[in-house]
Amino acid sequence: MTSARMWRFYAIATAIVLVFGGIFFGHRISTGDWDVRAQPTGTPTITQGNGERPGTPHGAFVGDGPWVLSALPDCFEQLSSITGTPLALTFHVPSARDEIPAGTMLRSGPCTIDVRAHDVLVARGADRLRVPREAHLYRTPKGLVLVFIQGSRAEIRVYRPHK
Repeated sequence: MTSARMWRFYAIATAIVLVFGGIFFGHRISTGDWDVRAQPTGTPTITQGNGERPGTPHGAFVGDGPWVLSALPDCFEQLSSITGTPLALTFHVPSARDEIPAGTMLRSGPCTIDVRAHDVLVARGADRLRVPREAHLYRTPKGLVLVFIQGSRAEIRVYRPHK
């Protein structure tokens, strides 16, 4: 093809894209079927304790979520994090033999970790944090691996505990 034919081809292709794009976006805008607001996911719900939970002293830091170990830099250093569906992350879950059994208490810096059957509780002084159901903790050569599964969403986080 000659140079003039190529330019004509590019001009026609551009016009087609602009026309169809204009029709598509015009329809979406005119029908109100366009929502550009982002929906937050996994947003931490940190609250300042004021008697919300029995036994929690006033002024204590409390919270629930898969992020709680990341909120304690004097206890843990997060090395990596991956999210996806439980099926997609199947091969990232450590072996069952590496799982820390329920009833185990661990210490990391000023934190005490209570590994329970379906969740993990972390205490640092008066602070109380919890990784809710279904949370499992594993001890691997990479570090502590937290596996959190809720419905169709899974998170796997790897931490280095402080001594």
